Order: sequence, then structure tokens, then C-alpha cells
Amino acid sequence: MKKIGFVAGASFLAGAVFFALSFGFLQKTVNETPVISPAVAQAQSLAAALPAAAPGSFVNIVRKVKPAVVKVVSEAVVERRSMFGDDFFEQFFNAPRRQERRSGAGSGFFISADGYILTNNHVVADAVKVKIFDIDKKEFTAKIIGTDPKTDLALLKVNAQDATYINLGDSNSVEVGEWVLAIGNPFGQDLTVTSGIISAKGRQLGLAQYEDFLQTDAAINMGNSGGPLINMKGEAIGINSSILTPSSGNIGIGFAIPANMAKKVVADLKSKGKVVRGWFGIGIQDITESEAKDYDLPDGGVLVSRVEENSPAQKAGLKRYDLIVAINGRKVKAAADLQMEIANSAPGDEISVTVFRNRDKQVLKVKVSEAPDAAKERAAAESRDLNLGMTLSKNSPALAREYELKTPKGLVVENVQRGGIAAENGIRPGDVILAVNRTEIASVEEFKRLLAGRRAGSMVLLLINRDGDEVYIRFALPE
Repeated sequence: MKKIGFVAGASFLAGAVFFALSFGFLQKTVNETPVISPAVAQAQSLAAALPAAAPGSFVNIVRKVKPAVVKVVSEAVVERRSMFGDDFFEQFFNAPRRQERRSGAGSGFFISADGYILTNNHVVADAVKVKIFDIDKKEFTAKIIGTDPKTDLALLKVNAQDATYINLGDSNSVEVGEWVLAIGNPFGQDLTVTSGIISAKGRQLGLAQYEDFLQTDAAINMGNSGGPLINMKGEAIGINSSILTPSSGNIGIGFAIPANMAKKVVADLKSKGKVVRGWFGIGIQDITESEAKDYDLPDGGVLVSRVEENSPAQKAGLKRYDLIVAINGRKVKAAADLQMEIANSAPGDEISVTVFRNRDKQVLKVKVSEAPDAAKERAAAESRDLNLGMTLSKNSPALAREYELKTPKGLVVENVQRGGIAAENGIRPGDVILAVNRTEIASVEEFKRLLAGRRAGSMVLLLINRDGDEVYIRFALPE
């Protein structure tokens, strides 16, 4: 109803101006200088304030960007679950779980001439093979450079020369009401273009850890995931990700990951293969307007609900119940904003944090460190290089609590691959490797160094702490 009323109002104002011009409401003085009556002046002012009309055509923009949009087809191997339970066949028939291949399709777009493609993580999650089809139906095999489930983004690469690509625009400058185009492959209908406006900014949906969604009414449906949201400059200011719907169809509420968030993810995935985020080591939550008034904070702030032991925040002097009101001089109004600021910082950065403690204002300097989960991911990647079928992480107080370990030393086995060398030789999650070939170790790098250069078939002796007992496990290195 509001939209209909708005259009009717626009027609009325245009008519009022036409009426005024037609019937002499524009009076003249003796020297022929036109004088506009107050009523007409108000009508003209209101008419000028109306939003600009829709472009006559989006054709030129579509011609420019459409060749850069691709279809992404992924193939994943999944385990079929028994109706009797996951381990039914293993326990009663000594049979491995059955596996099957499943295919999924989404969208993506070239972001560079040399073949880098941006898409959603959920489009290629667990994929063993990814195929790309361009506007000419040419097929490419894509390499997954890296994924970031915490923003639902993934970076792919194909062997392409002089590919048509789309620049990532400045999503911070996007205004609500701005025209946008969504391009993708909804329900298998290749390279479909829809138009709409930016409906809202800064949406939090609980779908990913880091969110700052752009909302649009441009039609987005299944298969659009990973495609670009284009502004009137032909830039991608968002990556289409999800929709809000009671069914599987579009009802005019779609969401895109902002391009500025994607820029950091792309840069990190290109250079490191993973995203490195800053970490304070605090739990935070929003405060209500009434709570802000109680603390004499008219612009609000964010409450510190927890401070991790030995974290950068604790070392800087942050305490529970502190109210963070600014970071590097910029006001902080919501927990999501603060979380994003910290995550976008680099390990080693020193950040100025303004807090209110018992109504006293203080400025603390926090030296950012790498988020523990990123460190864990790096250790996991290093562990995979060993080809032993297990994931190792350096022991820490957090891991000791998680696994109820009896020692603070060594490397913790966090995951054991089914059918791998580690599993075949009885290594379990929660085991702590203290020594390799009688040499004590304290890092994954040391573990790798002790095994480097050893021939396939060479014997390895591990000293393991298991539930407080020390056991030895001996096995041969794989081919």
C-alpha cells in the first residue's frame, strides 16, 4: 500500500506543477523577473526530492557483465546413512559405510582476467570435483583455492586467459533504494538477470559467523547462490547468498554478502589459502537503549561478558562488564560491528579500545593475535601434509579442557581419518603425542622435521599419553 500511495503522490505533484504552469500561477514583476507562488514552490521542491526514475534500460550494463558470470557444478562424495543408525553395517556386518556421489549447481563470476572465480562456500562444500561453464558453454575444471565457511565464500581458479571479469565495488557506499541487478542460474535457467533495489543494509541472519548482509528485492532463487549483485556502474557490490522464504521460491527478500567483506577473504585465500582473522579473546553482547542510559552512554556500546585467560584482551587489561564504546576512535554501537572490526585486523596490530568501567572512561591498547581457530586450521593443513590420516594441534589449556588431558605437553590428536595409517594403528582422538623416535616434540613443525626425508616403509615409534598412561605405538611410513 505504501508503494501505491507513493506513486500516486508523485503523479499528483507532477500534475500540480503542470497546472501551475498552465494557468498563470507563475507571476512576473515589472522587470519581467518571474515570481513563483509559495504553493508552486513547495510543489516543485517536493517533486525535486522524489527519487530518480528507473533507468530506461539495463541493457548496456548486462552486456558488460553477463559474460563474466558462470555456472558452478560441484560433485561431492557423501556417506549414505542406514535407517538403523550410522554404524549399523559396520557393527553387525563388518562392512564399510556406503558412499554415493551427489551433484549441486550454483553460480559464480570471474573477478580477474587470469581465471579467479568467486562463489559461495556452500556451493562447493565437500566437493571432490568442480566444473565451470561460461557464457559460451565452454567447460573448465576448477581448482578450489580456498574456502571460508565463516562468511560463506569460496575462491576458485581455472586456466583462462583474458577472461571477462567484474570488479568488486565499494559496498560501504551503497545506499538503500539504489538499483541493482542479480545475475545467476536459478533452477538451472542459465544466466538469468533480475532487477530490484537495495532494501536494507547490515542484516544479521545467523547463517554464518561473520555477517553484514545487503538485502535486496531483486529476484534470487535456488541456483543464484554465488552470483553477483551488480550496481549501476557494472560493479559487483555483493555476492548473492540466501533468501528468506516459506517455500523454495522468491518472495522479494534476498541477501548478498557485501563486496568489501569479500575483498579481504579473496586476498587472504589467494596469498595464504585460508583467511587469517584477528582475535581479542572476549565474549561480547549488545546492550539495550535503557541500559545505555543507565551507563550514561547516549550512543550505546558493547558489553564485555567474558575475557579469555592469557588472551590479548586480558593482557591489555580488559575486564568483564567493561563497556566498549569505540575502537581506534570509531564509535561502536553493536556487537556485530565490533566483531567485524576485530576480525578484519591483522595479527600483531595494536588497537586502541575506549571503554567505560564504573562510568570512568579509559583507553586501552590491545595487541591483536591470530584467532585460535585459524591457528588450528593451519595446524590441520600441516598435519594433512604428513599423509598419516590424522590432524594434530599443539597442546593448549583450551584443548586440555576439551579432551580432559592429563598433560600440558605434546601434540593433541584432534581427528583420525577412517582407514588411514593412524586409525589402522590404533591412534585415537584425544591421544597426546609426546615424542617421535625417542625425541620429545612441542610443535607440528618438529613432528614433520623428524619424519622428513625418511623412506617409505621406515619404522616410526610414537610415545603417546592416553588418559594419563604412556603407551608406545610403532608403524611403518606409507608409500
